[in-house]
Amino acid sequence: MTGMWKRAAAFGMMTAVCAAAAAPQASAPQQARATNEQAVEEIVVTARRTGIPVWRVTGPKTSIVLIGSIEGVSKDTRWDPGALTDTLRKADRVMFPSMVGLTASPFAIFGIIWQARKMATLPKGQTLAQFMPADQFQRLVALKNRGVLKAGFERSHPLVVAEDLRDAAKGKRGYGPGAGQYVERAAKKYKLKRVPITSYKAKPILKDFFASPPRNYVPCLLSAVTLAEAGPGAVKEHSDAWAQRRVPDVLASPAEKTAEACSPKNWGIIPNTDLRPLMRRLMTEPQLTVAVVSLGSLARPGGVLDDLSAAGFDIQGPRWKR
Repeated sequence: MTGMWKRAAAFGMMTAVCAAAAAPQASAPQQARATNEQAVEEIVVTARRTGIPVWRVTGPKTSIVLIGSIEGVSKDTRWDPGALTDTLRKADRVMFPSMVGLTASPFAIFGIIWQARKMATLPKGQTLAQFMPADQFQRLVALKNRGVLKAGFERSHPLVVAEDLRDAAKGKRGYGPGAGQYVERAAKKYKLKRVPITSYKAKPILKDFFASPPRNYVPCLLSAVTLAEAGPGAVKEHSDAWAQRRVPDVLASPAEKTAEACSPKNWGIIPNTDLRPLMRRLMTEPQLTVAVVSLGSLARPGGVLDDLSAAGFDIQGPRWKR
């Protein structure tokens, strides 16, 4: 199975810039706040050594640290993951809003794999040409003629072809671990409290996924076509822009647009959690939270950063608008 189909098969198994110096007569709450602010500042300073987008959001009661993550970090992109690990040592808790817990019975594994294999090929009599305009299909043919796609690709499910195109686009060097993987390791190492977002049972989600028509996934395929046409340079430019905190350039990249179009939250089978109310709630709680959030959720127009800014919170970090 392709990488996308392996992931589908495993789907159900995944489960103030400085602190004020406290006077000798300061009260215990004042001292605690000063200590918390110092911890936040140390976390922010350490996190920024990674070179990736990090924001500190400050309000009357607390501060939170937001780390913008992307999918598909090129192995040739230089950033400091060790600093990201050190970032978490003073955090009270860590959050992964882009991760959704799914539960499935081990006895369902073989059924999931069988269904995924079966779904990888379009139903008899159907081809990709039926699901898109002729000029768009010819782009796929051109990629086949260049050796990017194999003969017979037109009988494959759009997600299978999209994954093949994404694999081709990343080039020979491929991807390395992203911010989420390193934070996950650090959370385990330091036994940090994890803030649960939500969880879903795998069975109804997988049922909807396997019952959904192939046409639903054509937007993902078309985005992957654009990425494949751009070639490995686009993937490297995307992750380099991320490591250089050039947020608007990241969001404009075909690699970022493909990652978004091919995300399960855009397939209509998993509820797309609105993180804005959640982030506002975190700003009312005294605990020091470090959140790893997809850069798109943070920085796109109307996203988390725009919402927190509109609510009057102070935001320090890289520019996220052009």
